[in-house]
Amino acid sequence: MNRRQFVRTAAGAAALLATQRRAYGYAVSPSVPKFNDPLPMFGADIPILSPNTTRYPGADYYEIVAGAFRQQLSSGLPATGSRLYGYADANAPNFRALGGAIIARKGTPVRIKYSSQLPAQHIIPFDPTIPMGPGIVGAEQNRIAIHLHGGLVPWASDGGPFHWVSPTGAVVGSSNVNWLHNDANALTNDLFYPNDQSSRFMWYHDHAIGTTRTSAYAGLATGYLITDAADDIVDAAYPLAGGKTFILVFQDKVFYNPARDPGFGNVAGPTTLNGAAAGDLWYPYIYEKAIWKMQGNAKAAPIPSAIPEMFGDTMLVNSRVFPTVSVDKGAYRIRTLNACNARFLNLKFVYADASGKEPLGGYLAPTVAPVNAWMIGTEGGLLPNPVQIFNQGRPLNPANLIPWLQAPAERSDMIVDFSQCASNSKVLLYNDAPAPYPVGAPVFDFYPGAAGNPGAAGIQPGTGPNTRTIMQFAVGAAAGLPAALPGLAGANPVLPTVPDPLNGGLKLAANVINGIAVNPVAKEITLNESFDAFGRLEQLVGTNISIGKGQFGRRYMDPATETVQYGSIEIWNVYNLTADVHPMHFHLFNCMVLRRRLFRSFNGTPAWAGLGRGPDPGEDGWKETIKMWPGECTTIAVFVEHPMPAGKYTRDAGGRPQVVVPQAPIGGVSQPPQTSTLPASPRPGINGDEYVYHCHILEHEEHDMMRPLVAR
Repeated sequence: MNRRQFVRTAAGAAALLATQRRAYGYAVSPSVPKFNDPLPMFGADIPILSPNTTRYPGADYYEIVAGAFRQQLSSGLPATGSRLYGYADANAPNFRALGGAIIARKGTPVRIKYSSQLPAQHIIPFDPTIPMGPGIVGAEQNRIAIHLHGGLVPWASDGGPFHWVSPTGAVVGSSNVNWLHNDANALTNDLFYPNDQSSRFMWYHDHAIGTTRTSAYAGLATGYLITDAADDIVDAAYPLAGGKTFILVFQDKVFYNPARDPGFGNVAGPTTLNGAAAGDLWYPYIYEKAIWKMQGNAKAAPIPSAIPEMFGDTMLVNSRVFPTVSVDKGAYRIRTLNACNARFLNLKFVYADASGKEPLGGYLAPTVAPVNAWMIGTEGGLLPNPVQIFNQGRPLNPANLIPWLQAPAERSDMIVDFSQCASNSKVLLYNDAPAPYPVGAPVFDFYPGAAGNPGAAGIQPGTGPNTRTIMQFAVGAAAGLPAALPGLAGANPVLPTVPDPLNGGLKLAANVINGIAVNPVAKEITLNESFDAFGRLEQLVGTNISIGKGQFGRRYMDPATETVQYGSIEIWNVYNLTADVHPMHFHLFNCMVLRRRLFRSFNGTPAWAGLGRGPDPGEDGWKETIKMWPGECTTIAVFVEHPMPAGKYTRDAGGRPQVVVPQAPIGGVSQPPQTSTLPASPRPGINGDEYVYHCHILEHEEHDMMRPLVAR
């Protein structure tokens, strides 16, 4: 599309890296051996928090603190470890990468008291020039806001951009409200998660405005798993691997290499990094004009500066660089999360060569490993039926050759069968998604001999940096569990659909579904690119109403344009006017993909380029992070559930939901429970419950591809 203002030519970017300047758009990590370290497992190596079940009877209670620590992420990196952020039990902090995971049960609420012990100075270069909004004292870099990604939660517990707290606990974001009583009858801003959703793999991460992209990259992210009876059936067929939850969390990082960027430890500008050491996390801090387009009359970008997207050169799984795990010749249930800031992952299974470290057949034509795989769930929970995506390692559906393409924040629930693999073979999890997606630039693709990427020069076989060979499965000779697929029908009901011959794809089967009327007026949303006051690229969300000069994009702090009604069903049309795939994430509600339809042009209304197509295999269930492809209108059906339904939670005289909180005895005397009433958002212009929706490329989200979502 002619609207693209993004990555410039690969030749220009290659020339930049070849100049060996003080700082690179993307520095190159030191060499690290691949597959020398075991895969960390949740529950063994990665702490899962234990709840206090007596503090508030009927609820699981946690006290979580965010802090800084050091941890060695590869035996090939310095033994002093990398500087990281993470979550831990506030009463006995044991900070580990991805630590603080939670396993919840459907119907049992979770309550969280959270706090920050982060240093005043961020370990990642901090740019205060991107949108911060009101309530920020100076350039506070140690704010946190815990967002349960995918949670159906009351707005005050959503952990949105203005729900932040500082280490003092006294300074709170402009949307943070004290409403939930504690057992001393004081009001708190504790988080309350009803957990009335079906089983699913979610995660929680930092969402404070201005620091989401840097704090999540630094480590403020981990898993949150809801289980229920349907989930128990699946786990009965596939016992947890080694007695532990088999979860794979993918991340890409850059590790500081002083030989490539000697000035990184003393970045000029509003912050310094207190002398970053070799092996610490590195993050781009200069807006490199040779890589990123700038407006012609641009002002000088600040240093440090926000960048359009972050692509690391070294892959981690479960916080370990290029790990390995032993598996039998059988089937496993594996849940995955793409926790990269911006990198898409097109995943597949290939054989390793005799070294066990490089793809057999090379990087351009690797040898497929005969792995069978079924998708049984996404971030919206279990699918209506299992969908086979790989047959003997090859895509089952010839119409979809990228069946395991995971955008940032997307999750998958898989049955993966290694029974057809050769005994004692090495199988690599392989990624060949371009970055940015879908076109890509060679300078962001790392492997030995990578064409067009001078930063990859000198990468030796068997070592990183590498963004293609993610991890190794060492397949043994012993037979494992057979691939017996679970029956999922009815476990996670979806809205009924029928073919739509007028537009292509699907449409809802009725105008009234389960007594809920479908709003006849669709919301029209656009995804846009523009430039900020410094001439830097920024991504925006807007409507189909022009704001002048053919521009549709609005900024986060602009007045809200999307309001939804609890207990309703809506249709949203999302037009992507950029050249990138944007993984759009919706707080509060889940969605169903109905149709994707190409358009030739858009001036407020589209000129269609033919009929649309329906959801891809594996998208026929609920989702809350949806890939929006360039030049297409993605039509979704939205079910706006109330997180605290009237049948379960009482209402005050004004109709606001309430939570009954047990009280601790005083002097041995029992105290009556307190009723906590959830207020509406105090932020001007909201006049309801305050959520957001945004692109989950984190650099896009914060600059400034996010909009308010008001629920009433």
